[in-house]
Amino acid sequence: MIRKVLNVQGMVFLALAGVMMIPACVDLSQNAGLGFIISGMFCCFLGGVLFLSYENKEALILREKILSMLLTCISVPLLASLPFFTASISGTSFLDCFFETTSALTTTGGSIIPNARDLSDGLLLWRSLLQLFGGIGFIALWIYVLPNFWIPAVAWNYMGRTALWTRYLKILGAVYVISAAVGSLLLAGTGMAAMEAVCSALDAVSSGGISGITPPAGHWKLILLVLMFISGVPITILKNLETVGSAAFHERQFLCYCLVIFIGSMAMLVYQMLFLSDSSFYDATQASLLAVVSSLTTTGCFATQKYSPVIESFLYMLSFCGGCAGSCTGGIKIFRLLMVFVIIKGHLMQLTRRNAVYVLTYSGKKLEESDITSLFSYFLCYLIFAALTAFLLAICDMDLGQAFGAVLTSINNNGPFFGSHRATAEELYALAPSAKVILIVSMIAGRLEFVAFAAIFTKQFWKK
Repeated sequence: MIRKVLNVQGMVFLALAGVMMIPACVDLSQNAGLGFIISGMFCCFLGGVLFLSYENKEALILREKILSMLLTCISVPLLASLPFFTASISGTSFLDCFFETTSALTTTGGSIIPNARDLSDGLLLWRSLLQLFGGIGFIALWIYVLPNFWIPAVAWNYMGRTALWTRYLKILGAVYVISAAVGSLLLAGTGMAAMEAVCSALDAVSSGGISGITPPAGHWKLILLVLMFISGVPITILKNLETVGSAAFHERQFLCYCLVIFIGSMAMLVYQMLFLSDSSFYDATQASLLAVVSSLTTTGCFATQKYSPVIESFLYMLSFCGGCAGSCTGGIKIFRLLMVFVIIKGHLMQLTRRNAVYVLTYSGKKLEESDITSLFSYFLCYLIFAALTAFLLAICDMDLGQAFGAVLTSINNNGPFFGSHRATAEELYALAPSAKVILIVSMIAGRLEFVAFAAIFTKQFWKK
């Protein structure tokens, strides 16, 4: 089992080395050092040794997929940290670099490097590229591994588990790359510097938001809105467009995704017009859409305006909801909340008419007992993990309220938040090393939806 898993790790490291050559070219053109070249050579050497040490012609079984997935989520951020570490950023340890790349790959978007604007263009591009590839990578994870655990079968709507997933994953990746490229050109047209335009587009389409760039005035909000909206659209839309045409957009979680954006934006617009009288209707509409879409897709950093505590709490709750399953976004995911609503509704109906028989359905399919078990197993693991890690953060001399906020937003990959505000790089940098490790584990566990962490602690997982 170990040899097959290491063979997969070798392929991943070789791919990582290849991607490093993109920012390497940028740094070389600006005489910014050879950090990426050295890091890429090391990854290539390590990947080649692991790949050539064992010839694997067999498909991975489930536990090998889980172990490979867990090792990838740890080893890739470690190797991706090398360019930051070799850049000798003042006062930054390897743990800080590891935190930065983990935050990028999980599309959490919390930067720990103070004065990140002083980084080379290659490093800035590297962070944004990690978010894009991390977002697409975790969609692949959702496709190939998670359905065996707590992704209920009914969440697979029209598609089922077929070989077509690979094809549509490639198409979705192309959609993200093309969207980022077009968005970069449009953002550059608003007066933004070329590298800032590229990083902002990559951050938006991957729902990461790590750059924290505040673009100049203009129509940049509309461009980022479209990119962030795309990041929350499920991959199942691609299959449905081919098979059922325009009816693909009738998918329940997608409709709910659009409805939440509409209702939330209308509520925000009313608030803007009533309490921010200096804003025009056009500006208020843009700001409302930006705040709601940024929060719902767990992008976060583009909603920079200060609001009342009630509105901030509303946006905070939206970020826990997240986008659709099979998208780049973090959070609990809309389909799970819809299923909880269906179960509660069925229970209440059963209470009023005890002799009646109600069949619980989601998207026209019956909810089996295994679906309900998968759903509540996820929420139980979520609560246990959040409580445990928040307790550990409190031991690290962090206020309990801040600890829960930091852990929950790290798990949902939309933070970390300390209280009601997004943690700044200076605040994260000042954390104790143990607290940084806990937040790193929280970000990875949230993206894996606890599946690997839960599986490896079972006796059956290690049995042949």
